[in-house]
Amino acid sequence: MTELNRRAFTAAGASLAVAAPAKAAPALTVRQVLDRMRGQIGTEWFERGVDRIVAGDPDTVVTGIGTTMMGTFDAMKAAVAAKCNLVITHEPTFWSHQDMVTQFQDDPLYKVKLAYTKAYNLAAFHFHDHWHAKKPVDGIHQGMADRMGWGRHLKNPYDRHIDLPPTTLGGLAREFQKKLESRTLRVVGDPDLPVKRIAVSWGYCSMLPGAPMLAGDCDALVIGECQDWDLIAYAQDLVASGRKKGLIVLGHILSEQWGMEYAVPWLKGFVPEVPVKFLRLAEPYWNLKKPVFEINTKGLP
Repeated sequence: MTELNRRAFTAAGASLAVAAPAKAAPALTVRQVLDRMRGQIGTEWFERGVDRIVAGDPDTVVTGIGTTMMGTFDAMKAAVAAKCNLVITHEPTFWSHQDMVTQFQDDPLYKVKLAYTKAYNLAAFHFHDHWHAKKPVDGIHQGMADRMGWGRHLKNPYDRHIDLPPTTLGGLAREFQKKLESRTLRVVGDPDLPVKRIAVSWGYCSMLPGAPMLAGDCDALVIGECQDWDLIAYAQDLVASGRKKGLIVLGHILSEQWGMEYAVPWLKGFVPEVPVKFLRLAEPYWNLKKPVFEINTKGLP
């Protein structure tokens, strides 16, 4: 081989080496993401409860992960727009805490919503019980405290009592209104009531433990929602009896939503292969003083 030919051969080999396609990264499936979550939750993973895949296939290849408060149609549309086909939702996708769909098999909306998840290759994972049981801190509790700027006030990550700088019941309600961007929170009690110690029960709060918490060592109880004829009536009667107490009702979504934003950095810590994004939900209500319609009515295939 002449020197000229040798040089040409070497150059051609180098060109082929440069042009060789890079080895593709192995596909990440929904099942693999969930396996990693089990290893990072900090507590024993249990099969009882509601946490499970409620739509989609565990072997779906994940292109992106969206965390959200509830698997509403708005959340599914936001996931598609964000190119996230694994939706990790704290609350249900199909309108009951257990995400049971037996009673909806013939419901037209159920069929449309399920068809939407299939059309866009979406998988939805109900992530409620374990996120609350997360160690060393309940994920919802930490995320909500961070949103309110109260992280430094959490003496015990599972204690629902928080000592705050002195304010009033009205002042505390306005702080929630501003930081959670709430339109429709409700308050029972004297707006001028001094408040230094609160109890919180994010999400739904029943009479037990709601009544003992409100009657106990706190100035005000902050919850997501309850029934008007039990805890609301109890709070009203407690105030009418002369007790200096207050109750703030935020609405279920606003009272837990930022706990699912907190899930984003947690997931990014052990799922680096795909984007992880927070899918924020709009408050579903509006008030007569300032009507706002934010529900996404577009985006069906």
